[in-house]
Amino acid sequence: MLRKKVITGSIVVPILLGFLYVGGWPLFVFAAVFMLAGMHEFYAALPGRGVVPVRWAGWLAGIGILAATQFTRDEWRSGITTACIAGVVFVSLLAQFRRPPGTSVLQNVGATVFGVVYIALLFSFFLRLRQLPLGGVEGIPLGGLRDRMGVVLLVLAAVWAMDTVANVVGGAFGIARPWPNVSPNKTWEGCLSGLLAAMLAMLLGGALCRLPTLHMLALGALIGVFAQLGDFAESLIKRDLGLKDFGTALPGHGGVLDRFDSLVFAMPVAYCYLYFLLRGF
Repeated sequence: MLRKKVITGSIVVPILLGFLYVGGWPLFVFAAVFMLAGMHEFYAALPGRGVVPVRWAGWLAGIGILAATQFTRDEWRSGITTACIAGVVFVSLLAQFRRPPGTSVLQNVGATVFGVVYIALLFSFFLRLRQLPLGGVEGIPLGGLRDRMGVVLLVLAAVWAMDTVANVVGGAFGIARPWPNVSPNKTWEGCLSGLLAAMLAMLLGGALCRLPTLHMLALGALIGVFAQLGDFAESLIKRDLGLKDFGTALPGHGGVLDRFDSLVFAMPVAYCYLYFLLRGF
């Protein structure tokens, strides 16, 4: 298992960094592929529970949200995003006139909309973080690698450090389990060590980017908490659906949702914090 994780990571991470650096259409296509794969994994798991989502409506709404995030101005982005969410509610409700017999209107519509919000909307903050420049902070030059990728790399590094350390320490020394009915393998020892790892990673990354130390510690703590809550939340969903993993797209890691569950909670929190912090400068 560990060998598969290392091999997958050594392939995916350089590709991710390359698309992050290039930006534009290539990054949008890359993000859209991962987003659609995650939505497919989620929607494919629902029929086993008697829920039939309107998949095409969810996919179109997700693409619309990502496109609005990547290609429109701030003043247009929120309106288009709202229209996409409202549109998927409207369309998925109309689709229930021909729903399969014995299925629930509320469950079908609710699952369709939830897939859009939980996956597409939260994942769109990956693109938002890429657009948030560090160049406005004193001491950081405009342009260049740090200004193009710095914010995203900080968040990715904190989440990956948290996940790695929490798994290692929890597996080796973990005893107390916070929510065994949700995720029986998670321990308080692993959670605490993951939190400290996220703070340390953010502190070191922030020092390289010349960002304020106290703010980086605070952001590292927020990421350490919310990333782990994202992990627990996905475990809760999988347990409700009777799944161990959402898929096998990433060998050693499971599906796309299994790998990015921590990020979908961490990225919006990091974006909001950094957005107002950088505006303060």
